[in-house]
Amino acid sequence: MENLKALAYELRETVIDMIVEGKAGHIGGDMSVLEILTELYFCQMNISPENQDDPDRDKFVMSKGHSVEAYYAVLAEKGFFDKKELISTFSKFGSKFIGHPNNKLPGVEMNSGSLGHGLPVCVGMALAGKMNGQDYRVYTVMGDGELAEGSVWEGAMAACQYKLD
Repeated sequence: MENLKALAYELRETVIDMIVEGKAGHIGGDMSVLEILTELYFCQMNISPENQDDPDRDKFVMSKGHSVEAYYAVLAEKGFFDKKELISTFSKFGSKFIGHPNNKLPGVEMNSGSLGHGLPVCVGMALAGKMNGQDYRVYTVMGDGELAEGSVWEGAMAACQYKLD
């Protein structure tokens, strides 16, 4: 537990470095999500750069797209891409490290930006796994601003309807 707390603290430094270097970012959302992402990526999820193409890997969608800096910091720490490049190019013209999750980057399942899409997409991923007899888990982190979107509640009802766990 102490190691995870220390890692989350280090990742906060990475996020601050990114935001300062890129002159853009959403620091509040990043700071609030780092313990969750650290726990998921370093203790819970079966995902790594080595198995990122394995259909049985766990899946994650950052629905709370404005927390992309924290997400990128965790992925870089996990080895999906170079941390120095991330910090030096984040949010700069022509950078692949843009202000919302970019699924052209290794480790990123889905772009986000439209509020309320993360949960329904994850429900679809989970349903596909169930129908195909696969044993992966699907996770999402959502922001409070999207919880009033109808698509979120439709996704939640569909998860119940299909008895997704």
